[in-house]
Amino acid sequence: MRWFNFTIMLFAALVLQVGMARLFGLGRQRIMPDLLLMLVVVLAFRGSHGQAPLAGWILGLIKDLSSQSPLGGYAFAFGLAAWVIVRLRELFFGDNPISLMFITFVAGFLVEQFVLIICLLKNIFTGEDYGTLSTAIVFSALLTAALVPYGQWVVMRFHRQLGLPRQRRYGR
Repeated sequence: MRWFNFTIMLFAALVLQVGMARLFGLGRQRIMPDLLLMLVVVLAFRGSHGQAPLAGWILGLIKDLSSQSPLGGYAFAFGLAAWVIVRLRELFFGDNPISLMFITFVAGFLVEQFVLIICLLKNIFTGEDYGTLSTAIVFSALLTAALVPYGQWVVMRFHRQLGLPRQRRYGR
């Protein structure tokens, strides 16, 4: 992976996440897609075994710094999600958008639940908020999963600049 170009893509996704997505959030709770998670999933599907979890950790750290969550929650969760996807990507069928959407939904739901539990343990939210926030997490994960084929299309337009292979590699 070419890290300088990755940094440029990271900041572009962050600007879109913070600036544009909040304007177009849906509903009362401002449900919006998680563009950084989308980038983690696509990079985990295309990146190398060593670099994809590191890229996920960096994306999570940037999300920690740009949100009100406890520092390290997203970094650990994104890095772990990227590591799991890299280890299991050989089980999924090619570049099928349905499998990519399913993986993104599961990863988005589990990452947000993990961070929500950390927030509950640190008394940032109360137990009464858990049901409302879990519902918002489900819809946010669905919206992110619905948009991930477009995110993959954008990332693959820059595969040479990012140093990613055009076709998925199998094995080590």
